[in-house]
Amino acid sequence: MPERDIRRELKKRVESYGGEIRAVAWLGRRNAPDVLCLFPLLDEEGWHCYVETKAPGGKPTAAQQREHERLALANVLLIVISTIEQLNNWLPPRA
Repeated sequence: MPERDIRRELKKRVESYGGEIRAVAWLGRRNAPDVLCLFPLLDEEGWHCYVETKAPGGKPTAAQQREHERLALANVLLIVISTIEQLNNWLPPRA
């Protein structure tokens, strides 16, 4: 399954939870995550996270991993997804 199919399923899944996704371009920053997931307010708290989609079995490059670590130090939630199984574990399908 190509990366675009994983991203398409991610979009469908996030929307099923009432959320939205945004493709993100970072000015002057390479190797940053490319999808922002925005979830609605639940119990007066919404939450958001970045998702790095990869081709099945793919892993972030060393440069991407360094950028992910920088974001983690700033308390930014970032998820790497390269399979539908990982997507299911993170955001299960809605019944």
